[in-house]
Amino acid sequence: MATRRILPSLILAAGMFVSPLAQAGDARNVILMIADGAGPSTWLAANQWQFGAAANTAPSFMQGYQGGAFAQHWVATYSGHTMPLPPGQSDVRLGLPAGSLPAVLPQLWNELPLPQSGSYDPVRANDTSIGAVRVWANSNGSLLGDRGPRVDLTPVATNPPTVQFLANQLEASGTVRPHLDQGPRAYDYLIWNSTTDSAAAATAMASGVRSYNSAINYTLDGAPAPFITQQVKALGKGAGVVTTKPFTDATPAAFGTQNDFRDNEPAISDALIRNGLLDVIITPGHPEFGSGGVPRTPSFGTISQTNLSGLRDGSLGWTLVDSAAGLEAIGKGTQAAPNKLFGLVPVASALNSRDTTGQTNAYDPRIHVEGNLPEGVVPFVMPDLDTLSMAAIRSLAQNPNGFFLMIEGASVDSAAHANNLPQLIEEMLAFNRAVGSVVDWIETHSSWSETLLIVTSDHGNGLFLGPQSDAVAFQDPLAGEPGTLPEGIFWTTNHTNELLPLWARGPGSELLASFVEGFDPRRGEYMHLVDINAVMSASLSAPIPEPSAWALTLAGLALITIRARRRRAQP
Repeated sequence: MATRRILPSLILAAGMFVSPLAQAGDARNVILMIADGAGPSTWLAANQWQFGAAANTAPSFMQGYQGGAFAQHWVATYSGHTMPLPPGQSDVRLGLPAGSLPAVLPQLWNELPLPQSGSYDPVRANDTSIGAVRVWANSNGSLLGDRGPRVDLTPVATNPPTVQFLANQLEASGTVRPHLDQGPRAYDYLIWNSTTDSAAAATAMASGVRSYNSAINYTLDGAPAPFITQQVKALGKGAGVVTTKPFTDATPAAFGTQNDFRDNEPAISDALIRNGLLDVIITPGHPEFGSGGVPRTPSFGTISQTNLSGLRDGSLGWTLVDSAAGLEAIGKGTQAAPNKLFGLVPVASALNSRDTTGQTNAYDPRIHVEGNLPEGVVPFVMPDLDTLSMAAIRSLAQNPNGFFLMIEGASVDSAAHANNLPQLIEEMLAFNRAVGSVVDWIETHSSWSETLLIVTSDHGNGLFLGPQSDAVAFQDPLAGEPGTLPEGIFWTTNHTNELLPLWARGPGSELLASFVEGFDPRRGEYMHLVDINAVMSASLSAPIPEPSAWALTLAGLALITIRARRRRAQP
């Protein structure tokens, strides 16, 4: 793990012997944008909705960051260990007798524990031969039939006897049944092998460590891992997170604190508010509001009553803005942004989740026209990710030393878990609009010579493919006219181990090409999420001088040595 963090330093040291012509590594600002749970077909489906059958056929039929001056790479996402807690600690942590897991279904966010080390196998991930694909569905239907509600479970075949027992119990009760549907064997591999959760994925990007699922900047050995925000603050820069789920969720938490278990939300909340590492937090999860800005009896789950009082009276050092109008005004620049902003969107949980009872947000009226709104669904009533992202940037940009900002489209993941295609596309379009505004800000108020922008995901989810993808391997969803849903099949309700796209532009982005973990026959060369951390860390350090030929040789030898060690260290 440590060797990954050494590489940028070795390249920097090699270049120190030559003229100080800065080509990379001198980023004043770093912005990381994560569409949580978005796989490659998530981007495609959103483009198909927006552009129809012409999607991705030319730059004018895709998002601006998907071509042109942005470099695209592919990223593997597997964690270091797919147990949801440090190896050997799962039973006790969940309050069960040692050796009994899982006598009851653990209340974890994503999946039951798979006791295996993570990896990505490009051969198995591209096996187009037809065979059994293990799909779990409830007793009402199959993913390839009526696609009724599903229950997430880990695969039976690779689980230990205790997990097998639980699966048998659930199947016997009629709660779930396994489907060995026929399809390309690659799907079975991508669905069941080495899937990460958001905590381990965010830890990889924040700290450069491949850890266990549910870790928030903790190592496989159970020790706290240094993370990017600590480096940012040591450089005198500002730091912030924006998310469409509560800030105690795994992804934003990893950019502001350390914890050995992602469900320790009270401790995570207290740390994010009080540890001084973040200057901006913008999040839903208001204790005093339900959905759609409707007041409710306070529920102090995400934020304690003490901390809410401290945010309100300023004693914790934050300026609290907890009205939709106030956040909208800061985002649009009609109200001055405070230097230390806690933006608390007045909704209880996820900002963008669709709800047929008319709560929070629904179909976006900028995308869906009158006559194309499902019954009982209301338009947006809260600021969207676009507006909230700009509020964060306007606050952080006041720091003369620059800033780091993580922006998460968190509800993309929720929609994929639910196999809710309309919401999935809507959340992806909302994320795309936020990226567009960030790009506009960079080109208007900053520059590509001082701001690094990375756009990616943390893991795939849903494996949404074309309607004949059971026979045609990796068939793309089929597009209709613009503004209509593409046709396709969700192959799972959970995370996947598929390679993800990454787009980057700005100082340090060229370093991404130096990290190659393997070669995939469909995608080409790929890196890992931990390499995002290495590039961000290097870009925030001193400028990397333009190397001479012999310095490049020295750096190349260092790279070869590190890669050889890395291969030997792979499980």
